[in-house]
Amino acid sequence: MGSRFLLVKCSKCGNEQVIFSNATSEIKCSKCGHVLTESTGSRAKVVGGKVIKIF
Repeated sequence: MGSRFLLVKCSKCGNEQVIFSNATSEIKCSKCGHVLTESTGSRAKVVGGKVIKIF
C-alpha cells in the first residue's frame, strides 16, 4: 500500500486534521498541541487520536 492522507481526530480536544501517512516527524494537534503521531522512520504511528478516514 502506498502513502495516503489520513483524517485524524484528536483524542484530547476533538479537532480533526489531515496528516500524511508517511510523515517523518512528530505531528501535533493544530488546536491544542497534543501529540497525534510519532515518527517510526517510515510510517507515522497514530498515538494521540483516531483515524476517521483514509484518502
